[in-house]
Amino acid sequence: MADQRSKTVTDLVRITKGFSSHQRQQLHIESVPTSSESFQCEPHFKLIEDQLKQEGAKYVAKVKAIYAFNVTHGPEGRTERWVVDVKNGNGSVQKGSKVKADCNFTVKDVDLVAIITGKLQAQAAYFGGKLKVKGNMGVAMKLPQIIPKHPKAKL
Repeated sequence: MADQRSKTVTDLVRITKGFSSHQRQQLHIESVPTSSESFQCEPHFKLIEDQLKQEGAKYVAKVKAIYAFNVTHGPEGRTERWVVDVKNGNGSVQKGSKVKADCNFTVKDVDLVAIITGKLQAQAAYFGGKLKVKGNMGVAMKLPQIIPKHPKAKL
C-alpha cells in the first residue's frame, strides 16, 4: 500500500512538473518539488540568504545571533543542518555547517515549511512537540525578524 502511494505521488510530481502555478492551483496542488533529492525548506533558506545579501548589516545589528536548523525527515529520511548567521559580517546561510549556534532548532522538513509559510504557528509547533529548541530562548524570539514575509494565498 505504501509503495503504491509513493508511486502515485512520484507520478503526480512527474506529470505536473511543467504545469504553471495557476494550473496546479486548479488541481489543488500547492507546490511541486524540484527534485526528490531536495528538502522542501531549501528554497526558504535561499530567500533568507538573498534577504541577508541585500540588507544583512541591518539584521546583524538587530539580531546578533547564530541559528542552527536541524531539519529531519527530508528526502529518503535524511537530516540536514542549516546555519543562519545573523551575528557576523552581513550574515550568511550555510548548509551542512558545523558552526556553534546560539539557538538550535530541530524540526521536520514539512513542519518547518508550514511554520515559515504561516500555516503552522511556531508556538503551536513547539508545544505540540513538532519544534524542539535548545539554547538561548531570547535569541529564539528574535528569529521572526529574519524570516521573509510570505503573501497570504488568495482563496
